[in-house]
Amino acid sequence: MNLTNLQQKVSDFISPVKTTLSVDHTVDDALAHIRKQQLDDQIFYLYVIDQQACLKGVVSTRNLLLSPAESKIEHILEDTIVSISSEHSLQQAKEILTQHRLLAVPVVDGQNRFLGVIDIQLYLGETVDINKAKTNSTDLFQLLGLHLEESKPRSTWLFYRTRMPWIFCNMVGGIACAIISRVYEMVLLEVILLAMFIPLVLTLSESISMQSMTYSLQLIHRPKVSFKRYMSQILSETKMVSLLALTSGLIVGGLSLLWREGWRPPIAIAAGIIISVTISGAIGAAMPLLLHARKLDPKVAAGPVVLMLADVITTTIYLGISTWWLL
Repeated sequence: MNLTNLQQKVSDFISPVKTTLSVDHTVDDALAHIRKQQLDDQIFYLYVIDQQACLKGVVSTRNLLLSPAESKIEHILEDTIVSISSEHSLQQAKEILTQHRLLAVPVVDGQNRFLGVIDIQLYLGETVDINKAKTNSTDLFQLLGLHLEESKPRSTWLFYRTRMPWIFCNMVGGIACAIISRVYEMVLLEVILLAMFIPLVLTLSESISMQSMTYSLQLIHRPKVSFKRYMSQILSETKMVSLLALTSGLIVGGLSLLWREGWRPPIAIAAGIIISVTISGAIGAAMPLLLHARKLDPKVAAGPVVLMLADVITTTIYLGISTWWLL
C-alpha cells in the first residue's frame, strides 16, 4: 500500500463484523448468538453495542467463557476501548494499531455508532493467524511499524535533528568514562588485570541494561497497564537482573583467577560487576517510564541515555570498589 492510499479515509476500507454482542445480552445469550452466526472470518475481538448500535466496549473470550451464564454482558465488558473515526485516514488507523499493539481497531461514526473494523491484514497484505500473531506479536508489530515508517515522507534533516542529540549522549558518556578512568589511574597502574577486564564489564552492564529497557518498552506499549502493575513488573525485572549480575560476577571473577594475580583482584572484579550491573539494569528498566512521563519518545531516547548511564555508573563503581579494596 503506497502513501497515496494511506491518505484515503478509513470508511472506504471497513470490514464488517458479524460477532457484535448486545449490551443487554447475558453470557448465555451471547454464546447462543455467536453459535448462530455463519462465521467465515477470524474473530479478533467481541465488540459490544447498545440498541442504537453505539459502541459500548469489548469483551474478551476469556471473560465470556469463564463468567456465569446469567451474567450481563454490560457487567463483564471493558469499556475503555481504543476506536477510530470513519473520517480518519488509513495512515492514522495504522499508527493506532502499532501504538496500541492491536490486531484490529473498531471504526465509529460521529455518533459513536459501530461501523466495523480496520484490521492488521489490510496493511500486511496477508492473512494473519491469530495464535501465531499472539506468540510472535513483537515480530508482527515490528513489521507493521516498519511498513508504517516506510510510508512516511522522509526528511534527512528532521531525522538528523531527532537522533543527533542522543548521539551526543554517547559522546558525553565516553568522555565521562575517560575522566573517571583518569581519576582512578593509580589503581589501573597498580593492577593491570583490572584494565584488561574493563571492556567485558562494560559489555555485561550495557547488554543487561538494554535487555531491561526493551522489556520496559514492551510494557509501555501494552494497552491499559496501570502504574502499579508497571512498577510491579519493574521490580520483578530488577530481581531477575540481580540474579544475572550475581551469576556474571561470579563467573568472570572466578575466571580472572586464571591470571594468577592473587585473590583480591578477582573479588574486586566480581563485586564491581554484581553491583554495577544490578544498578544499570534497574535504570534500564525505569528509563522508558521516566522518558514517557516527560513526553519524550522512549524508542529514540531510552537507548542512548541508558547506555550513557550504564557506562558511567559501571566505570565509577568498578574502579571505585577496586581502589577501595586494593589500595
